[in-house]
Amino acid sequence: MAEQGTTRYALSGAGNRAWTAYLPLFGPEAHASGIGTLVAVADTDPAQLSAVAERWEVPTYRGGVRALLDDARPHVLIVTAPDHAHAEQIEAALAAGIDVLTEKPMTLTAAQAASVVAAERRSPASVRVAHNMRHLNLHQAIKRLLDQGAIGTPTQAHLSYRLRPGHGHSYFLRWHRKAAASGGLQITKSCHHFDLLNWWLADRPQEVVGWTRRVHYQSGPGTDHDRRVPVDADIADTLSAAVRYRGGAVAHYSLSARSPWEGYTLTVQGTRGELTTRYEVSPPDGARMTRHYTIRLSRLDGPVQSVTIPRERGRHSGADLRMITALLRQPAPEQENQAATAVDGAYAVATGEALTRSAAGGGPVAVDELLPGICGPADITAPAATTARRDV
Repeated sequence: MAEQGTTRYALSGAGNRAWTAYLPLFGPEAHASGIGTLVAVADTDPAQLSAVAERWEVPTYRGGVRALLDDARPHVLIVTAPDHAHAEQIEAALAAGIDVLTEKPMTLTAAQAASVVAAERRSPASVRVAHNMRHLNLHQAIKRLLDQGAIGTPTQAHLSYRLRPGHGHSYFLRWHRKAAASGGLQITKSCHHFDLLNWWLADRPQEVVGWTRRVHYQSGPGTDHDRRVPVDADIADTLSAAVRYRGGAVAHYSLSARSPWEGYTLTVQGTRGELTTRYEVSPPDGARMTRHYTIRLSRLDGPVQSVTIPRERGRHSGADLRMITALLRQPAPEQENQAATAVDGAYAVATGEALTRSAAGGGPVAVDELLPGICGPADITAPAATTARRDV
């Protein structure tokens, strides 16, 4: 990425994510100084472009990004367009030698992801994926503990995510409801969770067995208002998967799009013990949000230990600001190591696609077969030398 203070940014996609996370970084009322300058914005919606031009006084482009890239010559393109537009826009920027920060999922399909990685390898520019959940302080603490060998070598992980009814329902009312536009929840939502598992385990997924169902949200007559969806919705609301990793660990994953509370429960079992935690985005009705997270370490040869992590303020529990600091400001080495690369983004997408293919075909799907030309041990982001994972 370009040096701090001199960076010219362009933004593609002026929807909600752009307005809440990226546009406020720029201009006289910027909430984070030292980022750089916004030089252009592209979108397909003229009303959104008009609103951006009025507030930020920058050139706007309707449609794709090629004219923007040619005219504005940014150092970095931030991609916040709908998921199905990511691949083309990323590759256009790379072909022009322009760095990319893209929202997740990096692409809609594994084939597109493999093409992006190949384009990056041909280009002097680079891609970073805004998997902001890597930057939540709870998740960074989990990563440190696992890398330090707090439970030995991980052998199994169990991540069960759920969405509150309002949030889950919203995916079936927006463009996400069509698999052709979003890849289904297993791509547009679960790529977050697959990236976390891959990152925590410091390994690449090898094989996926998955199941998908539509249980909660229906379009038929008599369906309650809070569960009714358009007739063209074709995505599942309940997902389950078993993911086997190259190193032998297995992750068990599930997602329910209708639950009394939002967040996840996590258990990671290792050769020397077990790590557990619960992350709440929204607690059950009547319950209070806790002021801290608790990670519980149960060791085979020692006492149970609780690690308390304060809950931070800000969007996505402080993860967005941490991500901005790590990716858009000059990053410290340890922050740079937390950034999701194009290869990381590709494996998150391919894991979701493997789940889809397995659910349709009824058998295991090899992840690397979906990503031709990417497979290789050098693509794995290993723990830093000072925090090497060990059996202790």
